[in-house]
Amino acid sequence: MRGATGGSLQLNICYFYTSSMLETNKIHQLDCIKGLEKLDSNSVDLVITDPPYNIASSTKLTKVGDKIVSTKEAWGKWDMFHPFDYDLLIIKVISECYRVLKEGGSMYMFLANEDVGYFIRKCLQRGFILRNMLAIVKRNPLPSFHKKNWRNGFELCLYVSKGKPETFNFISQQECVNYYQHALGKKHTKHPTEKPLEMMKQIIKVSSNENDLILDPFMGSGTTAVASKQLNRQFIGFEINEEYLQMAENRLQ
Repeated sequence: MRGATGGSLQLNICYFYTSSMLETNKIHQLDCIKGLEKLDSNSVDLVITDPPYNIASSTKLTKVGDKIVSTKEAWGKWDMFHPFDYDLLIIKVISECYRVLKEGGSMYMFLANEDVGYFIRKCLQRGFILRNMLAIVKRNPLPSFHKKNWRNGFELCLYVSKGKPETFNFISQQECVNYYQHALGKKHTKHPTEKPLEMMKQIIKVSSNENDLILDPFMGSGTTAVASKQLNRQFIGFEINEEYLQMAENRLQ
């Protein structure tokens, strides 16, 4: 996930443990399912996550630096699943996120544009209530490499809740469409699916309060953790890839 930390911070972060004895304000090197199963029910105030899209299994192209490469080459095995295995993963993640969320908690889940209906159905089947879709509009989207399609100029984020949201803090310029010059091409880590820090902070400001616990089952480069720390929220998350975990820990330091 994306973004620079910027500036010195005056933080008032306390450290505690859930009753399952997983330390908060830490990214645990655990498989997300094993990590989620260690969390207590109704223990998390907000979930923000960017799960694998299973795009690397296809023949799509993307850009890494100045090179045009396949998504398989760019992203690697962590984004490659048999369709049946991917379905089981997403169902389990959504079910566990619903379980650990407090009543009135919210979840924001980034997703592939072509899978919007799939993710909405899975969330509704598990008990979530659909609230809205958020969009990141890219000012510099990748070209259509074969010049036979529209340029993909946006990414989507699903907003759902467990019952009626307990927290929704109004902020200025609160639209579901977000424009970021750095949404593509000016990332702060080498993680291929980094998300904008400013968007993450906006979500956290709106759907949580200070000292609330924020969960990200797929921490990646740690944007959710960085945003939570800057905004005086607690966080907990999982990242099994050692390289990405180190990226995240370096940003937090």
